[in-house]
Amino acid sequence: MRKRTVKLTACALALAVLAGCAGGGPASQSAPAASESAAAPESVSESAAASASQGAAEAEPVTLGAFSANTLDGEAVDETIFSGYTLTVVNVWATFCGWCVDEMPVLSALGEEYAADGVQIIGIVNDTVGPDGAPDESQIALAQDIVAEGGATYKNLALSEDLLQLGFANLPAVPATLFFDGNGYTVGQGIVGAQDEDGWRALIEERLAMAAEQMEAMA
Repeated sequence: MRKRTVKLTACALALAVLAGCAGGGPASQSAPAASESAAAPESVSESAAASASQGAAEAEPVTLGAFSANTLDGEAVDETIFSGYTLTVVNVWATFCGWCVDEMPVLSALGEEYAADGVQIIGIVNDTVGPDGAPDESQIALAQDIVAEGGATYKNLALSEDLLQLGFANLPAVPATLFFDGNGYTVGQGIVGAQDEDGWRALIEERLAMAAEQMEAMA
């Protein structure tokens, strides 16, 4: 199994665009990415889970490599954030995305439920910098308010120069989710789209088993 480091914008994660908010900044409107009409969360999650499962085993593991960032509260983190866990679910969202906020309570609850199995949830807010790439304090404050109102109990990272270089600000839509093992390598495909509880549970359980197998193979 080859190991390699690539930018998100260059790697073949095959994000399945199913339902999300198109990028473009805080003024953008929330809208399904694949349809003019909003699909019910159940149908979205079923489609996402089916699509992600179909191609998950075909996706080659890649790593983000070394990076640094800060949480919305100013805590410094780096690539070691994955260590000590079997699976890390990285949910990329934006302050203009209502779908992103709606799934925060579900992600929080499942993160706590699966913590004993070695699962952690991490959020990345991909619109917390200005046009010059510098931190936008007003957007960071807005994101902090959204996290508090949305009941997100997991860590949420603001964009850093490293995360910008890795392409987190240029994903096709939000929410977008990537899965990483304890060594920092991707696990299966990433997905784009909001999920309901059943959809998230299916994805977490599948990726958790894959991550354990992948880490064993890489040992």
